Amino acid sequence: MHIPFHKPILPNPKQIGKFLSESLDTGWLTTGPKVKQFEEKLQAYLNSNYVVCTNSCTAALHLVLAAKNITRDDHFMVPTFTFVASVEVGEYFNSKPILIDSELNGFNMDLNRVEDELKRNNKVKVIIPVHYGGQAVDIKELRYICDQYGVFILEDAAHALESVSSYGKVGNTSDAACFSFYANKNITTGGEGGAVSTNNNKLAEKIRRLSLHGINKSTWSREQVRKNKFYDVVELGYKYNMNDISGSIGLHQFEYISTWHLRRIKIAKMYLNKLSNIEGFIMPLNENIDKHAWHLFVIRMLLDKWQVNRNEIMDLLRQQGVETSVHYIPIHMQSYFKNKYNYTDQQFPNSHQLSQSVISLPIYPDLNDKQVHYIIDVLIQLWTQFSK
Repeated sequence: MHIPFHKPILPNPKQIGKFLSESLDTGWLTTGPKVKQFEEKLQAYLNSNYVVCTNSCTAALHLVLAAKNITRDDHFMVPTFTFVASVEVGEYFNSKPILIDSELNGFNMDLNRVEDELKRNNKVKVIIPVHYGGQAVDIKELRYICDQYGVFILEDAAHALESVSSYGKVGNTSDAACFSFYANKNITTGGEGGAVSTNNNKLAEKIRRLSLHGINKSTWSREQVRKNKFYDVVELGYKYNMNDISGSIGLHQFEYISTWHLRRIKIAKMYLNKLSNIEGFIMPLNENIDKHAWHLFVIRMLLDKWQVNRNEIMDLLRQQGVETSVHYIPIHMQSYFKNKYNYTDQQFPNSHQLSQSVISLPIYPDLNDKQVHYIIDVLIQLWTQFSK
């Protein structure tokens, strides 16, 4: 049996022709009515006042920082245990990243360390919490902290489309949250795509303008009027808009979001039920299992209880046909950032430990029960064979 780490659910050729036909027949391929419909669907789902779709989550994060006028004189706070996109968007402005270690018993940034850093650093303008794997950060607590210091919260919700935090639905925010529709996310817009969600009208308008060259009127809006089709570039912008083909695919995928989320929850429960008794593993936090997006299911090896290390376990799983992954090698251990800021591997000990011990197991709606039980059985066999 071979089980890939991820397998997107894509429509068959006949379905593709059906839901793309409107865009193809009209010839409207760039940002237009389908993107608008997709934005409206997201607004309703996220309980948000405004959504601006983009061509990636990285672009969405970048646009928010640009709209907030972050500069080289500002600092931004971000977890080190994340994908590089969360940090590089601040680097584009030569703003300095302030890395935060992970919680001792979790994957998200340690909010105690956030507060300690804010007490001694008055240059932090933005904090970028990452809802790792779909497990929401305690946004209620984070907002309480940030409100005291006037810090803007830019949520990296690339993993968290379905997630609910202590503050409410992720995406329903007076600041901003950014989502990803990349190929391996819970829904995709055809391989690439993203969105910004906010309840701030002025912020949304600026982000939308910046996403298309700083033009005051989009092509679609200009086509809706018979007169005054001219436009004006009112500020320097970017080319980050989503196209209507992507919007059409997103609308089609969105029809299954609830069904697919329930399937992810079921798979997570199967893993938790069968693997929690293995002393050599620590399971992901699951106190509010239905409020977790379950984009990732990440187990941690207690290395002192094994005869083999994490990489060897992954190789053994691969030999049995089970593909896995690692999320993530921390930012402070990546060459670019190590060289620029002189980080050492042990500088953020919790994240360093996680980077050596986490394994991301397959979790996606197309994974059937037989495959899940096979993965569980292989892990139990490996524990029986290689435990100390």
